[in-house]
Amino acid sequence: MNQTAREFARLRGIIERELPDAAPFLPGASEHDLDRLATGTGLVLPSELRDLLSVSAGQDDPGELNGPLNFHHFLTVDEIIEMHRMLTDAVGHMAEPVGQPAWLRWTVWSESWLPCLAFQGDCYFLDLAPGDRGTFGQVVSRPNVPDLGEPIAPSLSAFLARAADLVDAGHVKVEESTLVVPDLY
Repeated sequence: MNQTAREFARLRGIIERELPDAAPFLPGASEHDLDRLATGTGLVLPSELRDLLSVSAGQDDPGELNGPLNFHHFLTVDEIIEMHRMLTDAVGHMAEPVGQPAWLRWTVWSESWLPCLAFQGDCYFLDLAPGDRGTFGQVVSRPNVPDLGEPIAPSLSAFLARAADLVDAGHVKVEESTLVVPDLY
């Protein structure tokens, strides 16, 4: 089992223990679905995202109500494609370059950002074209009205591990069937 799958399994176990009524996790995506995601977004998928989606292709949460992590739910392949397309179409033209060196290369939204968890327009995304100070695949929190800060974690595996570590250390509050982890904003 690779590091991403291990960290996801650890976090998933915590979610299922602490939030037994959370939306169920789906089985892993097929190679066809992963190829469809790459084609639908026009991006080469990072191996960590492929690893995660191969283990679980998101959550069955059609109402998108109170996902398990700061209200965010793990997106399905179709939801990733749709949210990427929607944000690119709706606000992509508003992006401006960020002076370098910086964590991010763009403001507002970039076609090279790939959402992986979301709630009502907010999302955590993987940055596939970071600024000079950033790392490929870093995880960033993007509020619906973006005031983008530093990355939450340098990679998806590190994000999953950090979330699990923070919950295990008690830096969490269960609120409305979600794990509120302030240090992940």
